Amino acid sequence: MKTLIRNFSHTFRRFFTASILNILGLSIAFASFFVIMTQVDYDYNFNKGYKDYEKIFRIEINPNPDSGWQLWTPRPLCEQLQSASPYIKSISQVESYQSEDEYEVNGNLFKATTCTGFGNFLETFQPEMINGSADALNQPKTVLLSESTAKKFFGTTDVIGQTIFRGKQADNNAWTIGGVYKDYPENSQIRNWVMMPKEADTDKGNWKNWNYICYMRLESPSAAPEIEKLILQIFVKNFPELEQESDISQFIRLTPLVDAHFSTVGNKSASSRTTLYLLICVSFLIVIIATINFMNFSLAETPMRIKSINTQKVLGATTRSLRLTLITEAMLISFIAFILALIWVAILKDFGLQELVNAQLTITEHPMLLLATFCLSLLMGLMAGLYPSYYVTSFPPALVLKGSFGLSPQGRILRTVLVCIQFFVAYMLIIGVGIMYLQSRYIRTSDYGYDKDAIIVGNMTKETQSQTDAVVGELSQIPGVKGVAVSEFILSSADNYMHWGRSNGDKYIQFDAFPVDCRYLNVMGIHIVEGRSFKPGDEDVYIFNEFTRKKYPWLKVDQPAPDDNLVIGFCENIKYSSFRNDDTNQTMAFLIPGKKFAQWEWEWRNFVNVRISAGVDKVEVIRSLQKTMEKFTPGHDFNFRFMDEVLDANYRNELRFTKQILLFSLIAIAISLTGVFGLTMFESEYRKKEIGIRKIMGSSTIQILYMFNRRYILILAGCFIVAAPFGWWIGQHWLQGFAEKTPVTPWIFILSFLLVTLITMITITIQSWKNANENPANSIKTE
Repeated sequence: MKTLIRNFSHTFRRFFTASILNILGLSIAFASFFVIMTQVDYDYNFNKGYKDYEKIFRIEINPNPDSGWQLWTPRPLCEQLQSASPYIKSISQVESYQSEDEYEVNGNLFKATTCTGFGNFLETFQPEMINGSADALNQPKTVLLSESTAKKFFGTTDVIGQTIFRGKQADNNAWTIGGVYKDYPENSQIRNWVMMPKEADTDKGNWKNWNYICYMRLESPSAAPEIEKLILQIFVKNFPELEQESDISQFIRLTPLVDAHFSTVGNKSASSRTTLYLLICVSFLIVIIATINFMNFSLAETPMRIKSINTQKVLGATTRSLRLTLITEAMLISFIAFILALIWVAILKDFGLQELVNAQLTITEHPMLLLATFCLSLLMGLMAGLYPSYYVTSFPPALVLKGSFGLSPQGRILRTVLVCIQFFVAYMLIIGVGIMYLQSRYIRTSDYGYDKDAIIVGNMTKETQSQTDAVVGELSQIPGVKGVAVSEFILSSADNYMHWGRSNGDKYIQFDAFPVDCRYLNVMGIHIVEGRSFKPGDEDVYIFNEFTRKKYPWLKVDQPAPDDNLVIGFCENIKYSSFRNDDTNQTMAFLIPGKKFAQWEWEWRNFVNVRISAGVDKVEVIRSLQKTMEKFTPGHDFNFRFMDEVLDANYRNELRFTKQILLFSLIAIAISLTGVFGLTMFESEYRKKEIGIRKIMGSSTIQILYMFNRRYILILAGCFIVAAPFGWWIGQHWLQGFAEKTPVTPWIFILSFLLVTLITMITITIQSWKNANENPANSIKTE
């Protein structure tokens, strides 16, 4: 051991630059592997935190071709299913939307997400109760809290019988705590929310309101096909027109809960298994590239180490012992890199690294992944040390000590292949990232049909919702504000909004409903193409988009829609959802709720939309908006934000994946270029005498540099030709999640080739410059 440490210390000091580059490259690769695999682990194990998770399913329905597959179901369906089959152990029906609410507890205000459903809707997920019972949800005005929520509200989990107020205490909406359940993992469908029962009679027997998501626990996963047939029978019984439905798989399906995370039904930005596999490939490719670099640097040290090693042979050391020492040395370097990788993760997780992944990057939370990374580091150290240890001990001592040894043709081919792998990965990732960048730019720069760059949006509270006119009046007085309007949703903030179906006799229409006030279209800059815009005093009126008029040509201005609400106009098609949908082929309507929607009162007024003048200080305007709104709800953060922030939130998963691939592509390129540096150092050391002879024969420095660069240009061109289709495939796979895609231009391929080629040529030139300018006498004097 002492000999090993002495040799390692001597080698580290003698080849300090190479050793540092090796350790840095490997440590960054291992850190990248750990970070990527936390995301893979998060997605792969999504929804596996529930007891017997493989028995839990989600109902998905395809009621008609226009609406496509959806999660929403009517309440009576689940009520009839509950007792229809012994294979159904429990059914949970929850409202499709979880709201973030304020709760007042002992005079303090907290924000928490609320999930509502019927009866003990947690029965399917079987939470582990810390206090109380999940059956408490069967009692009116009784809630369950998660362990973390209870501690946030009260500082303890011993809270059974305590009272919380939804909203403020003055609202007199009191709820009693009936139980506290253990926190579910973060990667779970049903999370650590305030669980609250809906009123028992809500939508009871109502087949028209499809507003609930249905989960069920089966006795066995094999019972799913029989339950699908049973669901269809119930639908046919209540909707006889479905009797002709013969292909069950095209109408109803039970999706295993573990697959729901990867399903785009109800969530078009869902994770993809292909994306998961791609991340796994990238993580291993980065480690392999770093290992190749390690090997190249070890080979580059051969001319400087070979005499010392063969001297030890002459003094009695066996080839086997020398190879074992070199392999152990390589594994020790890899182990040091592993330790440094953990330090990188611990330091950088609070400096933006955490934003790249959903999972927590705390090292102690991933013991199995930590062990896997450690074993991988030892394996890579072993692999990186095998060939160099064999190669450096393969020369006859007599020849080495005389100075006569040279390049092995087989070894040169191997090193070239290894460098080709690095260039292949670099090109492939750059092209993929380039296509992702083009789509991101396309999303930001496309014409949305309204003036998104002039709009600031903020949240509303109950106090501001009930005083809309006063709020609009106050905000309109702020310098730089040109208009103010309220709406239930924010344009371009989601894939799905309220989807309504309305019928009257033989006339039937489906559309996305967007409740707004009379000022909204003017504030947003949405143009009317027929009829008129909204005006003060309008109630229960529609303005549809142009595609709706095209699809339902019987809809006319100043005539009622199938639900008897008046159609007063048609507006231009706008990009109101996301680029995952083709909004030019989507039916939608703006409406002003009136007496026919009296049950909403003012509760649909969730957001305030503010149009500002060009050239104003937006940050200062936001400060003024926040200060003005606090007159109505003191101390509340109204979260005013630009539309760019809304878009970033809507494309959070895509942007995160793009950032992941971009960062790790840059890492792969940097490591690859380090490998080129090592290989060039290796060849230039071996070819010193050749360079000296060429200089004596009249070759210039430029010609020497050209000699080194020419070979790599050919390698780069070949790698690019092979890598381009793979990079295009990565980009095309990512674009599949969008209905509207950017055109992929040849420039992305040309620029990627020029970028990698230019950086490589600069690296080779810098490394070769010293030997190309050295006095030829120094290179050949030992010959």
